[in-house]
Amino acid sequence: MSDNIKGIPLIPNGTASTLNQRQVEDYKHHRKKFLTWCLTQGKSPETSTGYSESTMNVRHYRVNTFYQSIWEERGYTTSVIHDDADSYLREIALTDYADTTKAHIHKSLKTLFRWREHAFDMDPWEPELTFTSNSGTSTSRDYLTKDERTPLRDASLEYGSIPNYNSCSPTERDRYKGFLARRFDVPKEDIGLEHWERANGWKIASLVFVSLDTGLRPIEVNRAKTYWADTNARTIRIPKEESSKSDEAWDPVISDRTATILERWLDQRSSIPMYDDSDTLWMTTKGNPYNSRSLSYLIDQLCETANIATENRQVTWYSIRRGLATGLIDEADLSTARDQLRHKNIETTAMYDQSPPERRRDALDKIG
Repeated sequence: MSDNIKGIPLIPNGTASTLNQRQVEDYKHHRKKFLTWCLTQGKSPETSTGYSESTMNVRHYRVNTFYQSIWEERGYTTSVIHDDADSYLREIALTDYADTTKAHIHKSLKTLFRWREHAFDMDPWEPELTFTSNSGTSTSRDYLTKDERTPLRDASLEYGSIPNYNSCSPTERDRYKGFLARRFDVPKEDIGLEHWERANGWKIASLVFVSLDTGLRPIEVNRAKTYWADTNARTIRIPKEESSKSDEAWDPVISDRTATILERWLDQRSSIPMYDDSDTLWMTTKGNPYNSRSLSYLIDQLCETANIATENRQVTWYSIRRGLATGLIDEADLSTARDQLRHKNIETTAMYDQSPPERRRDALDKIG
């Protein structure tokens, strides 16, 4: 086995001295799988896009340091869990490392646990702490700005797509069949044109477009049913018995463009076997309704695709809702925002009035 992958050492300098020979070989095997995934799929597993060598040249050292800290506590192991990462970040928070360094350590651990989610079927990791480059820990009230909404829409149309079946060479087609087999958890020999079409489908786009228009909470995404979608009326109809944080029925509107994309998803959804006995509107590739964890993973991946900066703030699925609220208040009024966001009390809506930078700059221009 080579001692490096694209110049990145499997065993960083000094690490081997703390392990016996069998542990070195085991760790080398473990690291090879991790680095190979990072360089070929880590940035966007859905599109088989890896991180650059320059990115991994930094992150792999920080991941190695994390493993070493675990070994100091309980001896050699390659089995690390979410609690290990959270404990490590708590220790990092108490150090005098620069804020930028803390943020990079956090990003490196996220990369590691994305791989572990892929390789060992772990749940997504939701860190207890998040670091920024300039203030130690980030705010939980970050929102997507008006300028970031369009890139996110565009990213949802790109996310997970693969080349057209007929445009691929036999070698490329075989490689993508392997990718789709892992993605949909079916044998490679069973991959057919329907899986190709599903990969290039409308699920993620419809989920993102509807959420950008209506500010769906994670629990609402989880509960969303096909009968909520009234595309003719350009409305999402949420029955009062399924409403979140309220006993009222709500009818948030959607744009014509969103309605068209939602119609395309509903049409495609009807041909996907795992939806046959379910009225759940959106499910993960494993056949489960989306939850906070799977949506956090999705928004992170979409932001990567859209080149939306996340290192200096905490972007979650709620960031879509907060951005919509701020935009509606800025462009319309509290009452309009209240109805679209499904707030029982307008005082709740007023809490989202965060005076976006664009409004403050306009005010400065006006007062000279």
